[in-house]
Amino acid sequence: MISSYCRRFASTSASNSAAWARNTLPGGFTSDGLKNYGLLSNYGQESLEQLKSREVRRRRRQLDDETNQPYVDLFSKRISDECSDHLKSQESPSDSLARAFFGSKHFMPERIILTPIHLLSGESSTSIPSSFRLKDRFLQWTVVSKSPLELIFSWQVTNVKGVTMLAFDPALQKVYHGNCINIKEEALDKPLAAIGIRLHKVYAEFLLAGMVSELPSTKTNI
Repeated sequence: MISSYCRRFASTSASNSAAWARNTLPGGFTSDGLKNYGLLSNYGQESLEQLKSREVRRRRRQLDDETNQPYVDLFSKRISDECSDHLKSQESPSDSLARAFFGSKHFMPERIILTPIHLLSGESSTSIPSSFRLKDRFLQWTVVSKSPLELIFSWQVTNVKGVTMLAFDPALQKVYHGNCINIKEEALDKPLAAIGIRLHKVYAEFLLAGMVSELPSTKTNI
């Protein structure tokens, strides 16, 4: 997972969720953390726990290879005190984020396009679950990592694959939406790829805003 405190509180129960929210350290979610997770896990296609130590060491060396860096982004939005308090009261704030993300009006056009495809294939759910469990599939996304504060989904379309992260930092009162895609940074110098990434960034921030708008008490702070 991206942040150390996510592992620390992975087994937190509903009865002490307010305690884990108060004790969480800020700044745990970074684009570097998401990139490292993507590279080490083959973009969520492989479990880190099942990799042999030699393979893990080989992949860690790739993290320093400047010619092998994938595209990564991380967007955040500060939320209101009321919205933050609501998320802190949840047993699993990350589930609330995912339901808001996939259930937002901003995501609706993509959901309308993808739903018939996955209804025909029958390989994944087309209904938003109340709780996202490891290996659960919703449309194009598969849950590959989960903690109370963070969900990471993997996805693949032909030879393009990546991970999408949703997270909540109670101390900073921020929610996050990040992506890591197996497109090398050097390839983004090409005009067509550069245009595609610019559009992706606009859409990613649009989806983040949609997620926030679906959360209770959504008036955001400056």
